[in-house]
Amino acid sequence: MSSEESMCSICNVRESSGFSYGVLCCGACKMFFRRALFVKNIDTCRQKGECIKKCRYCRFQKCIQAGMSYTPTENLLELKNNDSLSAFIFNLAHQDELRKYQLMNCRYDGDPTVAEIAEHNTPLNFTKKPDDFPMNLGEWIFITGLTSLNYLKKFNHVNMLNASDRHFLLKYSFFDMSIFTDSMRACEKGEGVITFPDGTEVIRAEVPGLEQKFLNGIRCRLAARVNELKVTKEEFLLLSAVFFCNPGLPGISESGRGILSTYQKIYTSALLQYCLLTYQQTGPTRFTDLLSVLQVVTKTRQDISYLFILNSIRGPPSALKKIFIFR
Repeated sequence: MSSEESMCSICNVRESSGFSYGVLCCGACKMFFRRALFVKNIDTCRQKGECIKKCRYCRFQKCIQAGMSYTPTENLLELKNNDSLSAFIFNLAHQDELRKYQLMNCRYDGDPTVAEIAEHNTPLNFTKKPDDFPMNLGEWIFITGLTSLNYLKKFNHVNMLNASDRHFLLKYSFFDMSIFTDSMRACEKGEGVITFPDGTEVIRAEVPGLEQKFLNGIRCRLAARVNELKVTKEEFLLLSAVFFCNPGLPGISESGRGILSTYQKIYTSALLQYCLLTYQQTGPTRFTDLLSVLQVVTKTRQDISYLFILNSIRGPPSALKKIFIFR
C-alpha cells in the first residue's frame, strides 16, 4: 500500500487505521463520526463550507461525502437502543441531503454501466453543474439514477456482497429508489404528480393509442399513496433501507440472500420501532401501511418499464444511458 493510499480519506493528514464505517480512515475521524451521530452537535457552518479543518459541520460533511455510513447492530426493538435508532436516522438524513444537493447542483461526466459503478466501493465523483447547463428529460433521468445509485451503494450491506451480487442489487433497486424520491418530492410540494425538480414530466408518451388512464397511473399512483399516508422524511429514509434489502431479487447468490435477509431484518426492526415510538398504539397499523408502499413502487416501475418497451419497438432510444441497459 502506498503512503497516499494509507492516508485517512477524511482528514488526509493522519495515517488510516483501517476501514471504519465503510471508508479508510484514521482513529480520530472514526471517533468523530460516531460522536457526531450520537451527540448530534453539528451546527451549520458559519463560513459557508470554507473551514474544513476546524468546523464540525464541514468535517462531518466530509465524512458523509467520503461514504461513511452507520448501521446499528443492536436489537432496535429494545427501548435501551433508541439512541442507535436515532443515530441511524441521523446518518440517513445527511446522506439524503447530499443526494438532493447532487441532484440539484451537479452533473456527471461519463456513461458508466451499473456493473462498473458496483465494482468500486468509493462514491461517484460528481462535478458542479454550470448555471447554463441544459437539463432536458434525458439529463434529469440520468442524474436522478446516478444520485440514487450513489446513495444506495454507501449502505454497509452493499460492500459485504460479492461483485456479482452487488451488481444485481444495485441494478434492480436504483430505479425504485429514484421514483420513490420523485414521489416524496411531489408530497413535499403538495403535488399529486411526480415530476423532476424543474417541473419536467417524468414520462412522455410516444405510443399512439396508449390509454390516458395508464399514463396517469404512472404519473399519479405513487405520489397519491405517499400523500395519502403523509409519509414523513424519517419514514421515507427507513422504508428506502427496507426496500433496498430484497433477498428475492434475480441473480442474487445464496450467500448474498443471507446477507440481505439479515440487514432487511435490521432495517425492518428500525421502521417498526420508529412507528411504535411515534404512533404508539396505532404503530403496528402504521408500519403495515408504510410497507404497502413497496407494492405501489413496484407497480409504477413495471408500468414505466412496459412504456419503455413499447417506445423501444419503434426503435432504440438514441440517448439511452448505459445504467438503464440491463445486461
